[in-house]
Amino acid sequence: MKRFAHAGNVILVGFGVMVLFMTWLVFKCTQNPSMMVNDNYYEKELKYQDVIDARVNTDAYSDSILMSSANKTLVFQIPASLNGSMEKANLEVYNKSDSKKDQQVNIEKNNEGVYSVNTQNWAPGSYTVKLSFSSNGKAFYKEFNYML
Repeated sequence: MKRFAHAGNVILVGFGVMVLFMTWLVFKCTQNPSMMVNDNYYEKELKYQDVIDARVNTDAYSDSILMSSANKTLVFQIPASLNGSMEKANLEVYNKSDSKKDQQVNIEKNNEGVYSVNTQNWAPGSYTVKLSFSSNGKAFYKEFNYML
């Protein structure tokens, strides 16, 4: 019994336990899927300069492009100067914690410049709502935070 308690044997057993623990950690790390923000993340990154340009265009109107929420409805207000010549608009609803909650919502143009989106069927969580539209040949982009 005293032979196995030798200091060299204790070090070898400790080293063996450490190797087994590290092997278990490597195995556990390979079981976690690597998740990206989007499936086509790299393609969107290449086009990100367009988003930067759209944000610059929006800066002049940042106080007049508004979002409010009431009774599970998001209401967006776009200034009349932009709404009159608006060509297309959409919302990208992004949930950081679960990509299954992400949505794309197309917005149909109206004359008032007030657009409402029903959030009744949305799962609870924290969302980043990305409004993008084009008007007068320019792109506009603004992000809003929304908690449901």
